[in-house]
Amino acid sequence: MSTSRKFLCVFLLSMTVASAAGPILPTYAKPPLNLAIKRQEHRNDYTRFQDLIDSLGIVEDMTILDIGAGPGYASFLLAEKLHGTGKVYATEIREDFVNHIADEAKIRGLGNLVSVLVNGEGLDDFYGKHRYDLVFLSNVYHCLNDRIGYFQHLRGFLNRNARLVLVLHNQTPLFSVDDLSNVNGLIASLFREPDDNPFIKNLSPRTLQLLNDAPRGEELKTALVDDFNRMLVDPHFYANFYSNSYFRKDLFTTPERDLANWLLMTLKEDGVLEKPADQIDAKAMRIVVKLNRLFFIKRFGDFLVGGGKGAYVPAGDANRQTSKYVVLRELDAAGYQFVMERKLSPYFDAVIMTPRTP
Repeated sequence: MSTSRKFLCVFLLSMTVASAAGPILPTYAKPPLNLAIKRQEHRNDYTRFQDLIDSLGIVEDMTILDIGAGPGYASFLLAEKLHGTGKVYATEIREDFVNHIADEAKIRGLGNLVSVLVNGEGLDDFYGKHRYDLVFLSNVYHCLNDRIGYFQHLRGFLNRNARLVLVLHNQTPLFSVDDLSNVNGLIASLFREPDDNPFIKNLSPRTLQLLNDAPRGEELKTALVDDFNRMLVDPHFYANFYSNSYFRKDLFTTPERDLANWLLMTLKEDGVLEKPADQIDAKAMRIVVKLNRLFFIKRFGDFLVGGGKGAYVPAGDANRQTSKYVVLRELDAAGYQFVMERKLSPYFDAVIMTPRTP
């Protein structure tokens, strides 16, 4: 389950760098090399590239392709994992990135790392010169044009059982245990709610039991977060508030109520509220989460990191139409099948695919 956290939400929006996979959308400026390097180093603090790469089962003599390598943070880790064997091809459309990777590879003694300048339009001819065991793309997918065609073409250059690893921005961040800044205060506040309050009515029997236990430990925190996230993605959670004065008079001020009504109107106009939750697309689910989070912010914001406002940071225009669900549908159409998903942080997931055998 994906989660939400306070830190660096706005910073994330400016972090996409030029990609080897395709042209950068016009809303993104190309950062200078020194800034791009600092961003990638900082990104590892919450994306944990090392943990992801350690989990991929990389063995010696593999041939790895890092598409849109940027200044090469992941490329260096991949090359080190091969212990001097195999090959890592780090491709980029920016010559300064390519030169930096080459220079740094020499300094680190990574003779198996090759940086390559490629064409920014479509799949460069270089890719067809090799066969790959693993292809790595971090924050690149949204830069591609004709993604289905791109990955269909790339599929022809992959070895049997090769893996395609994509690091993706999580479009709908939910709560995490780290979001609970004052658990004791939150619990005390819950005890003050009447039994028919929507927050209480939607707690699981297990959570209610843990609330009455002593001492209360980590298990209760996890249970609360699981219940809160279930409420956040429930398109009908709001209805419990609209049906009583708790929403109309006591919970929201006029501006907050106007925002909630606007979000609700958007969902109604799109027919979202008539669909089962598992049939709501990623764009609509973001609105559902924003609407439901309003209630958490107002009622429990004092006990949540950053007031619980993480879901209000937009994903950015380039990422907006490339949610994980869109990615999976497009890659399925391109001839890949899902292997597994890893949660890297509240704002990033990794999806691992493999080409389907004919």
